[in-house]
Amino acid sequence: MLIHNGGSLFHDFQLATEANLVTRQIHSFPLQELIEDPNPNRRASVSVWDWLIEAKNAPYISITRRCQDLEIPVLMFSIPGADFWHLFRGGDAWGEMGKKAHDHFAILRERLHNPFHYVCMGSAVIHPEIFTKAIAGIKKPEFKADVVDFLDMYRPRTRIAQYGNYYKMEHKEYLQRWLKE
Repeated sequence: MLIHNGGSLFHDFQLATEANLVTRQIHSFPLQELIEDPNPNRRASVSVWDWLIEAKNAPYISITRRCQDLEIPVLMFSIPGADFWHLFRGGDAWGEMGKKAHDHFAILRERLHNPFHYVCMGSAVIHPEIFTKAIAGIKKPEFKADVVDFLDMYRPRTRIAQYGNYYKMEHKEYLQRWLKE
């Protein structure tokens, strides 16, 4: 399964909706700039909410869409207000997002009952913490957990990689190594 935090889901959709498809150039803006003018990231942000709340398909060339087409489960966990795509929806969406996260957490816990290999690409705090909480809610299964990050981050190394390995390398380098094995 593919598990996103809010940032990885946004950037997946941003690449699919806002990138120059030839150069793959995208622009991330500081949160303060987006608060003053959120329009530069509106299209990808609206796509995230549509996928999350209204169960619409992910953008065509996104990793999320590829997983959906291959019937690979896609889950998403995010802290409200932590990502700039949150700027584009209000009202009842927050409750709907909470329900979706609750449902996704139940799916994750159920999946952890079977042996698996967990790979955390990046050190965004929410993703490793959700994983740790899910493990705490069940009996420890036989599994392996790798954490991959290009920066040396303390939290995933101490809480997640104790079940496997912590790799300080580019994500692409890890994936090439993993595919060869």
